[in-house]
Amino acid sequence: MSKPTGRGGRLPTPGAIFKPPLARPGVIIYSFIVHNQSIAALPFKRTRATPGQPVVRAATRADVDQITALVSEYAAEGLMLPRTPDQIALNIDNYIVAAICSRVIACAALEEYSPSLAEVSSVAVVKSEHGNGLGTQVVLGIERIARSRDINELFALSLTDRFFLGMGYEPTSISCYPEKLARYETLEADGVEIVPKRCFQKQLGNSWQLPYLMDSDVSAQKALRAS
Repeated sequence: MSKPTGRGGRLPTPGAIFKPPLARPGVIIYSFIVHNQSIAALPFKRTRATPGQPVVRAATRADVDQITALVSEYAAEGLMLPRTPDQIALNIDNYIVAAICSRVIACAALEEYSPSLAEVSSVAVVKSEHGNGLGTQVVLGIERIARSRDINELFALSLTDRFFLGMGYEPTSISCYPEKLARYETLEADGVEIVPKRCFQKQLGNSWQLPYLMDSDVSAQKALRAS
C-alpha cells in the first residue's frame, strides 16, 4: 500500500511509502471535507469495507444525541467537561466521530480560541472499544481539521501522560493558555467542578496523515457525496 505525506502545502507525490495509522486493522478514516479542502483534490486510498468495521468521519447532526451521551458518561465521572446537545449541535462541524454503521463509538472536538490556537477536547471512546486505537484516529481527524483552518498550535488536557505524548504532544503548563483559564473561571462561577489535569501542546507544521476512503454501502456513498 502507499500513502502520500505532503509538505509545504503541496499535494504529495502519488506512490510515496507510508506507515499505517496506530490502530487495529480495519479502522478506516472515511472522508472529511473541511473548509476549502476538496475531496477531488485529495488522492485518497480506497479500501473495501467489512461488516462491523469502524469508520472515522466528520460528525453530522444525526450524531448529536450519541455524542452527548458519550461525553456525558465521562463528564459524570469528572473526566471531561459536560456538553449540552445544543452546544454540540451548534459546533457539529468541529467534531469527528468513529462509528459502526450509525452507532457512534468515539468522538473528539476542536475548540478554537484564536485563528492560530485551538484545543483538542471531548476525546471519548465507548469503554467496550478501549484499546482499539479509536482515540488516536479521532484526534488525527481533529488535527486535520485544524491544519485545514491554518491553526498552528493545539493543546489538550488529560489526567494521564501516555496518550498525548504518544501522539507527539509535549508537556506544558495550562498557564500558557489564559483563554482556557478564563473559561474555567466562568464554569466554576456556574458551579461546574474543574478537575486539575496535565496540559500538552503540539505545533502542527505542514505535514499530516491522509485518511483512507472506504468503499462501503449506499448510505456510506451518500455520506461521501454530502460531506
